[in-house]
Amino acid sequence: MADATDLFRKGKSNFATTLAGGISDSDTTIPLSSAVGLPVDTAVTLTIDRVDSNGTSTTPNVERVTGVVSSTNLVSCLRGEDGTTPSSHGLGAVVEMIWDGETWNDAVEGILAEHNQDGTHKINTFQHLYAPEGFLLNGKIVPSVSSNNLTVAIKGMDGNDPSATNPVYVRIGDSIRSITSALSVTANAGTNWLGCGGSVLATKSVDIFVYLTLSGSDIGILLSRHSHANRYGELQNSTTAKSGAISSLSLSSNDKIRNIGRFAATLSSGSGYTWSVPTFTDDLLINAPILQSRWLEMAVVPVAYGGAVPSFSGTDRSRYRVDGNMINIRLMATNSSGGTAGSGGVAMFEMPFNILSSSDNSGMNPVLIRNGSVFTNCTAERGSDDAVWVGDSGLGAFNWSVLNDADVRCIWANILIPANK
Repeated sequence: MADATDLFRKGKSNFATTLAGGISDSDTTIPLSSAVGLPVDTAVTLTIDRVDSNGTSTTPNVERVTGVVSSTNLVSCLRGEDGTTPSSHGLGAVVEMIWDGETWNDAVEGILAEHNQDGTHKINTFQHLYAPEGFLLNGKIVPSVSSNNLTVAIKGMDGNDPSATNPVYVRIGDSIRSITSALSVTANAGTNWLGCGGSVLATKSVDIFVYLTLSGSDIGILLSRHSHANRYGELQNSTTAKSGAISSLSLSSNDKIRNIGRFAATLSSGSGYTWSVPTFTDDLLINAPILQSRWLEMAVVPVAYGGAVPSFSGTDRSRYRVDGNMINIRLMATNSSGGTAGSGGVAMFEMPFNILSSSDNSGMNPVLIRNGSVFTNCTAERGSDDAVWVGDSGLGAFNWSVLNDADVRCIWANILIPANK
């Protein structure tokens, strides 16, 4: 609908008419003898009293007005446009549509609001694009390692930090948020961040999920090995726990967090705990919300449960995968010798994630394969915050001494992992 404030206003060549009645210097409805040919889908700017009916200049009385054509009237008028002064004009005053600077300048300002001088769109046009949550517009995740320290930054697509002229946009909740300054989080060497340098994961490639966080109006960045959280309280409030988080902001449990992608990294073992990242390929750095990790290697770490653990001659293809709020695990090991039954005659293994409570036992459906025989009458329960014990009635007591010289394969998860994985 046309409005007197339109920046883009159409015109009509060689248009001229007269006032159908006199007007004061404050009238906002201007009667025209004719409005034939004037645009009605945008406002128009007309000039009054530039000349009289004989073509003689009446410049001292000239006034430009902008309004909307309605029948033979110009309504909702803005008076004294383009540097002229609102004035009274009599019946029969000449009204013309001629070139004026304000109409031209308004059009240019309207174009430049969302265009560069070369005609390309400015980045800030994205503020009107309501994309799905978590997708960066003009942004990307940039992990890097310097002096063994890991830094994860949000950069513009040009590789530079976000700024007022190079903003990154993301939808969090029902609002489009803009990042207009440098945003990063750093995990320095020397700490066992997210358990990545522990006995199960040290020197193994891990997938770290990247989140943007919202605390009040402040946007931050967060790293976690969990993929499914929407609130900070869904993660452990710890930077070293396997199910914890590394955040650039101090967050409350109800603060929103949104998954925006993931990347691969490795943390060494020992007190050095040094970071490294690979040369990133499409599967090692993903710039889009994703709930699933790659299939990742894990070390088999038996835990004593009242007895003694055996030695292993080797492990093979023990792997896990994050899949939303589920973790699929395939554990394979060869027990060579030693070990005694623990309390209750069970075996316990350290997991690649913290298991926070006994309620997390749901979906643990282990299968034991021993020397080619499959035992499905198994049970698995949380033994500690990051270990699970497994028992099987088919073996009498699933303990280390029974398993000497056996090929042990335990598969458990909410979804059984196919044998060829």
